[in-house]
Amino acid sequence: MTLADIAVGCALGYMLFRFPNIAWQAQYPNLDVLYQKLMQRPSFAETAPPAA
Repeated sequence: MTLADIAVGCALGYMLFRFPNIAWQAQYPNLDVLYQKLMQRPSFAETAPPAA
């Protein structure tokens, strides 16, 4: 886990929260894999915004 992982994870989470209509997961599957791994970490999962 590096600062780069944290920054990318926060940016991707923001994209999902603010722009749910942009389907970046299909276009960038490797980023989706990284995001899913990060969301398995308690530090990421506990700070995710609540689902609407």
